[in-house]
Amino acid sequence: MNQRQPIRPQAADQAVDCGDVFSVTGATPSSPTPTGAGDQSGITIGEALEATAISVGDKPVDRGDAAAIRAAEARAAGGNVTQRSGLGAKAQAAVNFNDRVAYDYNKITISDVLSDASAKLPHDKAVTSEDADGVRGAELSNNTEAMPTPGGVADTMATAARVNRDDKP
Repeated sequence: MNQRQPIRPQAADQAVDCGDVFSVTGATPSSPTPTGAGDQSGITIGEALEATAISVGDKPVDRGDAAAIRAAEARAAGGNVTQRSGLGAKAQAAVNFNDRVAYDYNKITISDVLSDASAKLPHDKAVTSEDADGVRGAELSNNTEAMPTPGGVADTMATAARVNRDDKP
């Protein structure tokens, strides 16, 4: 049985406001960090992925989402290494499943894959502009619409990078 996170209704062309999904009043994460956590000053990649689960949680996972999640996971680990059983692998398995399912209500969603992402990442770090650009490139190169999903992985990572940049003293 799926337990889905409630999402705030929003228009498809409306960007997610960082106050909708992030606590921007403090620079430190409000949740406990996983073992082996790296740079934790600001919004982390895991937190940005969790915010994506809130903003577009009911959207079925597609190839662009899976590529963006793999890129984000690799950047959290500090390189091009992805886990065989990590978030990226789970997202790719969701795409493979979704390709065989006819109705959207039977498909695996973003929230199914990204809920509690911070705890599922063995390493995490604050989102930088370079991380956001890399994730955006991965999503765009695997997306048929040639633009990132509003409120999706790339969009949320870009918002987190802007908040982290603006929050530095």
